[in-house]
Amino acid sequence: MNEKEVLDETYRKAGKMDLERFASLLDPVQTDLIEVIRDYLLEGRRSTAYITIELHKLNVYSTHSIFIRHQKLTPSPGKGSFFKAHIDTPRGEKMFGSLVVVFPTPHEGGALLLRHRGHEWTFDSGRALAAERQPSIAYVAFFSDVEHEVAPVISGHRVTLTYNLYFGDGGDSELPSKDPVSEHLSILPAPNENAFREAFQGLLENPEFLPHGGTLAFGLRHIYPIGNDLNHPSPLEHVYGALKGSDAVVYQTFRALGFQPVLYMYYEKTRWPDFREAAVIDKLVDFNGSESCNDSVDIIKTIRYEGGIVVCQEGWKTDPKYGYENPERVEWVSMTTFNCKEIRYATYGNQPTLNLAYADLCLFVRIGKAGERLVYPTVSQLKSEWKNEPQTSPFWRR
Repeated sequence: MNEKEVLDETYRKAGKMDLERFASLLDPVQTDLIEVIRDYLLEGRRSTAYITIELHKLNVYSTHSIFIRHQKLTPSPGKGSFFKAHIDTPRGEKMFGSLVVVFPTPHEGGALLLRHRGHEWTFDSGRALAAERQPSIAYVAFFSDVEHEVAPVISGHRVTLTYNLYFGDGGDSELPSKDPVSEHLSILPAPNENAFREAFQGLLENPEFLPHGGTLAFGLRHIYPIGNDLNHPSPLEHVYGALKGSDAVVYQTFRALGFQPVLYMYYEKTRWPDFREAAVIDKLVDFNGSESCNDSVDIIKTIRYEGGIVVCQEGWKTDPKYGYENPERVEWVSMTTFNCKEIRYATYGNQPTLNLAYADLCLFVRIGKAGERLVYPTVSQLKSEWKNEPQTSPFWRR
């Protein structure tokens, strides 16, 4: 106000200590918090970027204002501390969020309310800490554009450290593959796993949801190392144990409910504007070896020959005159290209040509019809069924 910083206690009432006035031995980088931020807050290539965590301030929310006079603490009763709804001011172009750590000091009230694009979440640290059998810290991380507020404290003291989160000097450059970010964070429960499970169980109980059964497909939200060895028999096996964040939540939830989620590489080909084909397989496919006079390779036929499954989406033409009979229909929940693999192959027509095929890593979950949700075709049954389907071997393969 008038070019001066003014504390308005009708907007924010809390005790604060700036960084130069206190010291803390808690370094989030030396804890699992850095992995939590990567696994559950960031997605895609952002989750493998360098992150810098900068301690910002210490806050005390309570029903008393505490003053230090003559080396004595003097409490002054008053209205419970609070902070009305606001969005943090970014402290640099590379700042992307905040981390708040709450110490295990008993308190009631002081819940953190977060709002973004019509959604609202409540993080009641006092209740969460009271439920723990041993002293623990509570934490929450959120993006800079998330509106948040602290509800009034009813009793006790809510003591917090706030950290600013930045992308490091490496910008969007990825961490080395040996960095522990590539390992699955299995020691901590996913914060949204219960909510996802309850929501999906509600869908399964709804007879109008996939009444005749079907297949759900999820594009993965994180990046995983997929080998380029086209001769490797199972290049996706290691990914199951490396799933993290929301990907791990989806996989673990469906496994717990009795389903068989499976990882596939998804290939799609557009033959002409109104006709598309797609197929999935649990490996990368080598499309090299064309010996025909054609200057193109039938990607879907090759995948089919290698043991893959032909799939389609709603609205796609499935006329056997142009494609395969009875392709598996897939309902995409989310589609991503974070794990897109580019496969190069040569064709030989009038002259040698280098072509490209693209494969995206995804997770398929097959679900039975209403009333019999766990009665669904297994992966081995589908492979056997497609194996017995009539097919023409691609004569142009070596």
